[in-house]
Amino acid sequence: MKLFPSKDRARITEIFSSLQGEGPRMGERQLFIRFESCHLACEYCDERMKRGRELPLAEVLRAVDALEKMSGPHAHVSLTGGEPLLYTAFLKPLCRELQKRKYRTLLETNGVLGGELKKVLGFCHLIAMDMKLASVTGGKSLLNEHAEFLKVAVKKETYVKIAVSPKIDRAEYGAHIRMVASLAPQTPVFLQPVSERGEGIPAPKLLKLLEQLQRIGRERLPDVRLGIQLHKVLKIR
Repeated sequence: MKLFPSKDRARITEIFSSLQGEGPRMGERQLFIRFESCHLACEYCDERMKRGRELPLAEVLRAVDALEKMSGPHAHVSLTGGEPLLYTAFLKPLCRELQKRKYRTLLETNGVLGGELKKVLGFCHLIAMDMKLASVTGGKSLLNEHAEFLKVAVKKETYVKIAVSPKIDRAEYGAHIRMVASLAPQTPVFLQPVSERGEGIPAPKLLKLLEQLQRIGRERLPDVRLGIQLHKVLKIR
């Protein structure tokens, strides 16, 4: 895993204003700062091949202020990626400046870098935590890493997203649900479909599976929801 140590510069793929497409804040006008690179390689990810450019902190802040003036007000500044927690050295001064400007911060993360989260937790108002199931991502099991991350994250308002494809292993899914129930049972969990039609847009067969998984999840958690990606439905960024 490569951490980016610079506090002055970061590799950014885009900074833009749009609607939040996922989770409990779906439909909110938010300002997005998308960081390049992720140390995971999920099979369904449509961001892993994107390349950005190195931007100084001052330029990022100018872009944020310009977008707020042109398209705001924004409910949150969403730090997304890629994986923003690879850039905690940069995130700390960035979030400090965002806080001075009265912006609220949403951190969108793959939910495994608990040690890095501790470094910026005080600046986060909302955390969107992805849980990566090996049967869906094609990678290794991250259950223990997700548990350690969640122990830190729940000190702030947090919601969980689980990507669901037809390949999902129900035993693995059940283990993640039990983990959330044991550590943070009031955390909302969103089941995000991954199908041939694109992540976030369920095919009919997948919708039936999602409904079954929701029922399984609700046996242990009070708030398990089906999620879509609104921005893909609307064909916006």
